[in-house]
Amino acid sequence: MKKLIFLAVMAAGLAGCNRTPEFYFARGNALLASGKESSALESYNRALLLKRNFPEALTSRGMLYERQGDKQKAGLDYRKAIEVSPSYLPAYNNLAAMLMDAENYGEAVKLLTAALEASPGYPYAMLNRGLSRYKLDDCAGASEDLSRALQLNPKFELAYYHRALCARKARNLPAALADLDAVLALNPAAALAWFERGKALYAMGDPAGAAQELIKAVELKPADPGFAYWLALALYKAGELPAALEAAARAAELKPDSYQAQGLLGDVYAALKNAPLAREHYLRAAGLAPQHAAAYQARLAALENPAAPAGKKRGKTRSKRN
Repeated sequence: MKKLIFLAVMAAGLAGCNRTPEFYFARGNALLASGKESSALESYNRALLLKRNFPEALTSRGMLYERQGDKQKAGLDYRKAIEVSPSYLPAYNNLAAMLMDAENYGEAVKLLTAALEASPGYPYAMLNRGLSRYKLDDCAGASEDLSRALQLNPKFELAYYHRALCARKARNLPAALADLDAVLALNPAAALAWFERGKALYAMGDPAGAAQELIKAVELKPADPGFAYWLALALYKAGELPAALEAAARAAELKPDSYQAQGLLGDVYAALKNAPLAREHYLRAAGLAPQHAAAYQARLAALENPAAPAGKKRGKTRSKRN
């Protein structure tokens, strides 16, 4: 009862000051922008006390709760904003983004579909629905949404990038490269785009070209073991053995439990005719990945007992061993 009386008194006081809900909403935004979260929350509360069905204030308060880590309160405010104003699109987008962060992509798709029914030309809803569909392994739906999002806003870097990933899954590598080029035109420091370009060129049978793209990815993210490994692999396939050895050693240093990096080191040392070190790394790879041990043992056997070139001679060798 005391709480109710207090709120009534506060409401009367606010009315007496002749300050509107919009005043408190604007002040809350200004306080939030300056980092004064407690004061901002108080202003949003005052705005909503004076005007309960105020979707902008509900959404801003939801963003504040989300910033503070209270996802439950944030979700309630976003849903309330949608309830009181089904055409207020930022509430849909913020709630969908929160669902996506929680990997609840199916619910995000449903929510964003509702947003697009309210406003078919809302680019952020189209983008986020496309990203959610990609996460749900629906590349056909994702590509359709991402293409539409790019028609609405050609500067959506994430749309180009994820559409490229879908094109690569469909083995449409030229289309993937075109979209990755678009990403890099918008953001030359997009390390993942350089990385995916390198993998696409490698798949197209151009390891030397792949290595050039992967070098740029590694320069941007030198601590990424996956980037180092793929660079080493491309260099190895291109015949650049000293550089491949350096990159593979770096990949193994960054991720000591990577059987792929250890196996690749074995391959590089084998190509360099260094059998003892090749053996060491093949055995490490086999120890790290017992499920692939037979493959590494076969490489080791081929290294230590190279097959004779002639068929008859190979047969004689076998009979002597028996």
